[in-house]
Amino acid sequence: MSNEGVYINKVLDASANTIWDELKKIRESSELEKRTIRRRWIWELIQNASDCTPREKKIDIKIEYTDNQIVFSHNGLPFSFQNLLDLITQISSKQSSTEKKTGKFGTGFMSTHLLSDIVQIQGSLIQGDNKYKKLEFAVDRSGDNYSDIKNKTKIMLEQLDIISKDQEELQDDYEDTKFVYSIQNDDVREAVEEGIVDFKETIPYVLTFNENINSITYNGNCYKKVKEKTSRSNNKLKAVSINSSDSVTKLIILSESNVTIGCTIEEKDNNLYFSPIPSNMPKVFCEFPLLGTEEFSFPVVVNSSLFEVERDRNAIRDSNPVNFELIKVAVSLYKELINYCVEKTMTRDEFNICILKPPTSSIVQSYSYNEIKEHISNSAIIPIHNPSGDLRRSAFKGNDGNVVIGIPKTKKSIHKDLLWDILSNCQGLPIPTKDTYLGWAAVFGENLEFSWVNNTFKDSNMDKLIICLKDKTLYADWLNKFYSLWIEDAGIEEVVESAFVPNQINEFVQFSNIYLDKNIDNELKQILTLLGGIINKQLLSQDITSFEQYFEKNQNRIKTNEICSDQIDFKISEILGKETVDRIEREDSTQKVFNKLTNWFLLNPEKSQEWFKNLYPKRMMLSSPEENLRRYKIAEKIEENNIKYEELDEIINNREKIMEIITNSELSRDDIVDQLKHVITSSEEMKRYVESLISRSTANIFEYLSSLKDYTLPTTLEEWRNESYSDTVFPAKHNQKDIRIVIRPSDYQKIIFYYDEELEALDDTDYELWTDDGEKQVMVTLGDLLKTTGISKIPLTKI
Repeated sequence: MSNEGVYINKVLDASANTIWDELKKIRESSELEKRTIRRRWIWELIQNASDCTPREKKIDIKIEYTDNQIVFSHNGLPFSFQNLLDLITQISSKQSSTEKKTGKFGTGFMSTHLLSDIVQIQGSLIQGDNKYKKLEFAVDRSGDNYSDIKNKTKIMLEQLDIISKDQEELQDDYEDTKFVYSIQNDDVREAVEEGIVDFKETIPYVLTFNENINSITYNGNCYKKVKEKTSRSNNKLKAVSINSSDSVTKLIILSESNVTIGCTIEEKDNNLYFSPIPSNMPKVFCEFPLLGTEEFSFPVVVNSSLFEVERDRNAIRDSNPVNFELIKVAVSLYKELINYCVEKTMTRDEFNICILKPPTSSIVQSYSYNEIKEHISNSAIIPIHNPSGDLRRSAFKGNDGNVVIGIPKTKKSIHKDLLWDILSNCQGLPIPTKDTYLGWAAVFGENLEFSWVNNTFKDSNMDKLIICLKDKTLYADWLNKFYSLWIEDAGIEEVVESAFVPNQINEFVQFSNIYLDKNIDNELKQILTLLGGIINKQLLSQDITSFEQYFEKNQNRIKTNEICSDQIDFKISEILGKETVDRIEREDSTQKVFNKLTNWFLLNPEKSQEWFKNLYPKRMMLSSPEENLRRYKIAEKIEENNIKYEELDEIINNREKIMEIITNSELSRDDIVDQLKHVITSSEEMKRYVESLISRSTANIFEYLSSLKDYTLPTTLEEWRNESYSDTVFPAKHNQKDIRIVIRPSDYQKIIFYYDEELEALDDTDYELWTDDGEKQVMVTLGDLLKTTGISKIPLTKI
């Protein structure tokens, strides 16, 4: 063998070794790796087509896919002899070329052989002098061993030599270059379709980032960049439109120093909505997507033709200083994008461009993650729930670095919206709007769970809760919804272990210290409390109904009338015992409590016998002889005045109102009269009460004046009343001189004039004002009035 033959054989061995190693790597990969490799086929072909772009021109690419065939074609430069030689031998000349080529390794084309071992190439072959020869060539990688591959490579080289020497049928123009793949099985077909899905997702980015491609047509649907508009406020920011036959995709991009970041958007209602970034979207592009960078720690897509990429084009080199500087530029551009969103009011769904996955051990990605996470955490970008509907945004963290935004957290996803509804009624608790909180949960995680809300109840009370609620009237409804949803989400066992619930004095206490009130008589609860019991602290507020099923299964956590009466019995028995043994005199406060119980016995005889089996038979011990006599006198007085038992409450209430009115030093005389008239006329009983006071005072003063020798009055009270000028103004003689007597009750140490006739009588010079408080009758003079009122000067201008 000649030296030339030895050299050729060595080159052939090197080529066959490279091809066989690559084929083995592809064929012996796991199924998951094979699927990833198959996804690359379309981008390997598009990338190689881009490398065939003529100077100062752009190319068009077409892909036609049927069940059993893929035809990929482009109108870029045709194959040269060197191109075919590189393709056959997989000894690429791209790396040494001075021209920019994004496909730096000829081995990338090998991944397309997972679709088909044999690829048919059709088109033209450059023959020199701007002449072209029709090309039909099969790249055959079938074979089960190294020898097969070496023989097939040798045959292809021989065919190439024949084609290159054949000068017949030369053409002036070249044809489109086509790659034809036969699809033989379902696994390949499925992988092809996955690649098509990737293609449709990423093609808007490729057309945006790559300046060589004019259009890409898939099965008749043509994708093309049609518009690019630069922002007036930031010349780094552009809006790009990519049209296809059936849709328009819009992107926002920011570019600087050979780095571009981008994301898709949707415009509607004069707002700009950021679209979700699909989980299968590569985050890093080197003009074309680097499949395998889907988990890269960057929230949007970043592109640079200067990236140093791994051999399989599935990542950028982590320790490469050029890559680190390029990512620093990308991070800076991303911060500008977020700042743009903060400044503008028309951006929406910003969470879609803030989702950031934490890195593993990557230096470049750690830098990206830390810088971006801090920036979005401190940027006022989250729309906060606002009942008025106005847009209000806040940062996730406050100036002190603490989290200030709550994002609902539940164990079951179906409960998240319901928890949001509950939390939305809380004042001072910023939460994202209902249409965005799930998106922000994907960015920052969920942090506002039931237990957090529950802990705010600790050492609190209902008044504080009501202040925190926007709808203050529905506090019980709010609590029941909260407890019920918590039970449904976490289970009753977890809830009762930690829940704080309101008792019947409106304090929140731990559930383990609470009991259910099974319709205990309110009067009995009050009596037990007055005796020193704490039953109202132990009983669950009757407004809370969420724990009914728990109490049905835990009867020992229920308090009844019987239990309450037993506790009353015990405490009273203690008191009676001390009175007997220690001869302690019963205090008035104790007697009043006993009176309440004996009254209850009178109203509820059957229940008394049932619930107070020990105490009821001894009920007479609850009232001393003096107390019985006092109560008999009260009852007798009530009967004398024909007052019905049912009317007592209203009379007592009105009496308290009158006392409050006449003892109010801030009220004027007219105010007092107006309010008293309202009270008096508000019920027949009150009217009768006032009339009885006047009648009493009239009788007492008549009797008193009749006993004085200087006064002359009719013989009887009835005659005097018949001669009266009004209910409170009467005729009389004092020292044989005619006068008028004005009578006023003076109960509660005050005199109030109700009627105009009283004032008219006092306007006269011949009058006397007499008062009666039920025991003493006194004439009030002008001097008395001046002394008691403290008046020392009287203006005469208005008299």
